[in-house]
Amino acid sequence: MINAFTNGTYNKYCTNSSCLSALSPLNELKQPTVSEYNALASIYKNNKLNKKVIECCEKSLLLSIRTEGKVSSKTAIAYRKLAEAYLEDQVVGKAILLYEKSLHLTVKLFGVHSLEGAILYGALANIYFSEEKLSEALKLYKKALNIRKEFLGDIHPLTAKSYHDLAYFYAAEEEYELALPLFEKALETRVELFRKSHPDTAKSYNSLAICHYHLFNYKKAYTNLLEAIRIKELILPKNDESLLVCKKNLAEIEKFVFKNKMNFFIERIKRWF
Repeated sequence: MINAFTNGTYNKYCTNSSCLSALSPLNELKQPTVSEYNALASIYKNNKLNKKVIECCEKSLLLSIRTEGKVSSKTAIAYRKLAEAYLEDQVVGKAILLYEKSLHLTVKLFGVHSLEGAILYGALANIYFSEEKLSEALKLYKKALNIRKEFLGDIHPLTAKSYHDLAYFYAAEEEYELALPLFEKALETRVELFRKSHPDTAKSYNSLAICHYHLFNYKKAYTNLLEAIRIKELILPKNDESLLVCKKNLAEIEKFVFKNKMNFFIERIKRWF
C-alpha cells in the first residue's frame, strides 16, 4: 500500500572549517553586525550545528533590538529567524512563542495582510498541523495563500507553495477531492515557472499522483508519478531515498493499472458471448 499523506513538514555559503574560523566574530575587534551574525548562522546551519545557529540568532536579535528598536521590521525578522532555529532544534514551544512575537510586531508594523505575515502564518500553520490543531492550521494556510495571491499573483513560487501546502493539509485529512484542484494549480504554476526539471515540480507531480491514487484514478496516478521519477532521475543520485520510494510506489500503481485493463478486456469479451 502506498503511504498516505502524513503530517510533515536555500542560501549558500562556504561550509568548510576554515570558512567558519575566518568568519567567526570571536577574534574580531569590532562588534559584528546583524548581517554578519546571520551569515555565520547560515554557515552553522549548513553544517547542522543547531546550537550555534541559535546562539548567533539570539545575538542577532539582541543587536537588532539595540540598534533598530523593539518595534522594527528587522527586529520582527530576527524573532522569526530565531524561531526557525529553535524549530530546527525541535524546541517547538519556544519556536511558537518567537513566531507569535514576530507576528505581533509584523501586524503592528504592516497590518494583518503583508508578505512577511504570510511567511509567519505558513510557519505557524505547519506547527499547528503537526500538533493536530487542525482548525487553527487550516485558517492560517488559507490566510497565507490569500495574501500571496493578492500581493504576488498566481504565478509566483511562494503562491505555488501555499497552494501545495493547503492541498497537502486536505490530503492528509483524506479530503482528496478538495486537495486535487489545489495540487493541480500548484503543479501548473511550477511547470510555468520552473519547467520540468525542478525539485518543486517533481514534488507536485508526486503529490498529485498520490492524490489520484487515493481517488482510484490509477492511470493518472501512474502518469504523474512517472513524470516525477523522470525529473528526480535528472537531478538526484540513483540511490536517493525519495526516488526509490517513488519507484516502489510506481510498481504498486502499475498493478492496479494492469488489473483495470484486464477487467476492461474481460468485460468486452463477455459482451461477445
